[in-house]
Amino acid sequence: MKKLFANIVKYFKVYLIVFLISVAIGLGIFLAFYFVQNQTLVGAINGTGVSFISLFGIATLIWIGNHGAFDSMSYGFKQMFTSMFNKSANKYNDFATYKEETNEKRKQSPKFYFVMLFVSILFLIAFGVLEIVKFSIYQV
Repeated sequence: MKKLFANIVKYFKVYLIVFLISVAIGLGIFLAFYFVQNQTLVGAINGTGVSFISLFGIATLIWIGNHGAFDSMSYGFKQMFTSMFNKSANKYNDFATYKEETNEKRKQSPKFYFVMLFVSILFLIAFGVLEIVKFSIYQV
């Protein structure tokens, strides 16, 4: 029971940190667009839209990478730098062993891209609300 509680606390901390970082990135992008476009409603709409697209894109790339899309590239870079700087220590004999070890690590790692998707959906909701406000203001 204590081990389960310790894992929950550990993952909660990771998810909280990722949540705060995602919100900071989204707000940074939002504020950049908002202030560059002279603090207008259109600037706020553009800022929330670009924040949504950026966070959604980052989360999608992390999700794709977590399923092994970039394994061959990372294996190639690891082998290249290992052979350049440390010729005696070659951790992986072939790509198959590298793939097996990384898959085992992925099964145990937290899936924090869900948190980034959640934050991006919050920006999408804010985008929708601002679009409704814009429509109601300019409809008159």
